[in-house]
Amino acid sequence: MYSREDLVELINANKNIFSDAFLDRKATDEEILQAEERLGIKIPEDYKWFLKTFGHGGYMFEFLGYGLDGSAIFVDETLCQRESGLPDNLMVFQHCDEFFDCLNSDDGSVVTWSPYDDAGIIEVDDDFIMYFYDCVQSAIENT
Repeated sequence: MYSREDLVELINANKNIFSDAFLDRKATDEEILQAEERLGIKIPEDYKWFLKTFGHGGYMFEFLGYGLDGSAIFVDETLCQRESGLPDNLMVFQHCDEFFDCLNSDDGSVVTWSPYDDAGIIEVDDDFIMYFYDCVQSAIENT
């Protein structure tokens, strides 16, 4: 099990890869509260941490956060996908072509959902930090 500190250490140890990977637009507590109100869910703590620490982006992956203009990209994408059947307890954090990586607001797990697939909701990882760490590790190995 990896911690937030392990993740930051891994990213910092690979600045050559991740120096421009994340927007320098970090979320405020007020913005996160507004996002929760718009979504009608409690954003899992690990994703709040991501929004406050990294904001948006990645390398060989792209986690949604806030745009430089202040728009809540993850909120807008979640609300858009709810119109296509995304369950209300899920929050989109990554758009992957025909499917979406989402956080389950009930337990913080990472799941995949697609409006084009009858497979339903597929659990990917127990928590966001492990998923994020795996994405970072994969980017390092494939660079």
